[in-house]
Amino acid sequence: MAYTPIRRGWVETDNITIRFTFWLVAYFVHRSIHAIAMGGFVVQIAEVLERQRHVEGMLMEVSAAVWCILLEAQHASWQWSGDHARDYLEIGTFKGKAASILASFTAEYGNRLAIVDPEVRPETRSLLDSITSTVSYMEMRSEFLAQGDFLRANLRNLAWAHIDGMHSFAAVVSDVSLCEQMLGDYGIICIDDFHTDLYPQIPAAVYKYLYTTPTDLCVFLVGFNKAYLCRNVAFRYFSEFVGKNIHWSLKELGHLVSLVKTGRHSQFDAHAIAPFQGEHTFGAYVGQ
Repeated sequence: MAYTPIRRGWVETDNITIRFTFWLVAYFVHRSIHAIAMGGFVVQIAEVLERQRHVEGMLMEVSAAVWCILLEAQHASWQWSGDHARDYLEIGTFKGKAASILASFTAEYGNRLAIVDPEVRPETRSLLDSITSTVSYMEMRSEFLAQGDFLRANLRNLAWAHIDGMHSFAAVVSDVSLCEQMLGDYGIICIDDFHTDLYPQIPAAVYKYLYTTPTDLCVFLVGFNKAYLCRNVAFRYFSEFVGKNIHWSLKELGHLVSLVKTGRHSQFDAHAIAPFQGEHTFGAYVGQ
């Protein structure tokens, strides 16, 4: 067993399990990309990506591919961690472009997707309901989740939370706090419009939350206007998966990127993905 220091504490990790899981996920993603006819969800990533291309929205193609890769990696963690098929949440959905990816995964895994938005469009409902019957809709502002049954029923239960709601500083802090309470051990929080010129308050709110509250969250990946957070217990798994696999998996999906890590610190140890910089990896700390 190996003990690795990360942002706030120590994590016990079975290295053999991690190496096997990385191989397994990479194998499944490779099969998915090339659509080998063997049944099961591993042959359908191309279909998931094609479906979201026809939905209006701002999700970048490369980010849609990152989602599929990380969702597969997360699903693999359920196999060896003893976890079960936890649920997905999206705060702010517009016409359902990003949510269609989550709905596609719930259709295979048998978990549920909850949509929170003050107004869910009829075409959004129609799209998501055509993919799976396990979508629920809550037409409200996300801060009101703290006052209802949804929060109590989903404590430590979410596998994925996409925060794309109100873009104010206060709303982002509130959403991250709520999602942390509901996040499972190997859950991921994806924050939209991170490090964009239009919404400088979003990274400010995230870093404020991370460094001034007793949170269990840390950033493991930043790229293409999104930040990906996990619990400390899951940091090594997702960080090592990203460092060893994500740029090659993205290349298989048609996205040439550079995996970046130019520094390490106990308070921030994330990788980044960026438009191709002439090399597949950039920085002395990639993979660490």
